[in-house]
Amino acid sequence: TYGLFNGGSTSSVNYSNVIQYITIASTGNATDFGDLSVARNGAYGCGDGTYGIFGGGYTGSHSNVVDRVTVATTGNATDHGDLTVAGGHAAAVSGNAS
Repeated sequence: TYGLFNGGSTSSVNYSNVIQYITIASTGNATDFGDLSVARNGAYGCGDGTYGIFGGGYTGSHSNVVDRVTVATTGNATDHGDLTVAGGHAAAVSGNAS
């Protein structure tokens, strides 16, 4: 139902902590969802319809932070844990086990 977008940068030193969302079934501008726990760009993202996960990214150096949001309700991300290796600008996938 929703598409989430996180972080970004306006220069090599200004990183964003903003999470925005759109309603996929209709056209319109993005709306504020909440904030990441750490401002960064290039974080991986995935979700299962209930939770959205944003991991890694770049803050001036690579990040190992993993944030979680509940997709059905707007609000700030909470710390979900850490990656074993800091990184960013990669891909993530999710799915349900049978």
